[in-house]
Formats: sequence, C-alpha cells, structure tokens
Amino acid sequence: MKPLRRLMSQIEQIELDMANWSEAVDASKTPKPGPVTAEDMVAAIEATKSSAQAVPLLKYEKWMKEFGSM
Repeated sequence: MKPLRRLMSQIEQIELDMANWSEAVDASKTPKPGPVTAEDMVAAIEATKSSAQAVPLLKYEKWMKEFGSM
C-alpha cells in the first residue's frame, strides 16, 4: 500500500487547474508506483493488528493437550 500512497501523494501535488484536458496523456510522464521496500514491509507489519485473539487460542491449546489432533 505504501507505494500506492506515495503515488497518490505525487498525483495530489499536480495542479489540476493547470492541466490541459484537451491533450492526450503521455504515459511516460505520469507518476508510477515504485517498488515495495523493506521499510514499507516493516511499516505494514507494525501497523497491522493480529486477527487472532489470545483467549480462543488458549482454549484450543488446552483442547489439543487434552484430546490431541485428529
């Protein structure tokens, strides 16, 4: 997501009132999302909350100790 956020930031900086809407867009001059960096991954991991809750996991661990796997 971070490369897309950087891209959106670049697009938002373009002055839309200065754009010539009658001309075709040169694809080589349009902003493009960059690669995903290690910093992007670290930021995503730090911002992501766990989808699993500790209480149900403890319940399943207890069940596994008592009954084992199938």
